[in-house]
Amino acid sequence: MAQDETPQIYLITPPDFELSRFPSQLASVLDTHEIACVRLALASHDEDTLCRAADALREVTMARDVALVIERHILLVERLGLDGVHLTDGSRSVAKARKALGQDAIVGSFCSGSRHDGMAAGEAGADYISFGPIGDTSLDDGTQAEFDLF
Repeated sequence: MAQDETPQIYLITPPDFELSRFPSQLASVLDTHEIACVRLALASHDEDTLCRAADALREVTMARDVALVIERHILLVERLGLDGVHLTDGSRSVAKARKALGQDAIVGSFCSGSRHDGMAAGEAGADYISFGPIGDTSLDDGTQAEFDLF
């Protein structure tokens, strides 16, 4: 495996966290472990909440040269000075996100258990594809990504 193809750690924030404590907790993790990217994945759709969280985490990640992407909110990427977006709708929004954010932004795509969606997302310009879940979960519709998909 080439050096640039070595797997890297990608962290996902909790869906809700205490803004007065979480940035320092994240800083401690980033100072201790080599992390490539952090995804801001809040359950909230409140723009003020998202912006305040993104501002706080951007300071932490930028100081450590770690990429910060936001889940779903393409329009907030440039406004908040983030590195990219993680899309949750398979391949449907990848081309739109790539066009809006340019070639330098990170565009990731969750494709559930669909090999077809994964291929389409890659062809549309996704930098990475994620699949899942791999085990039983009460989330979503119960579809699981088969091991051979990976």
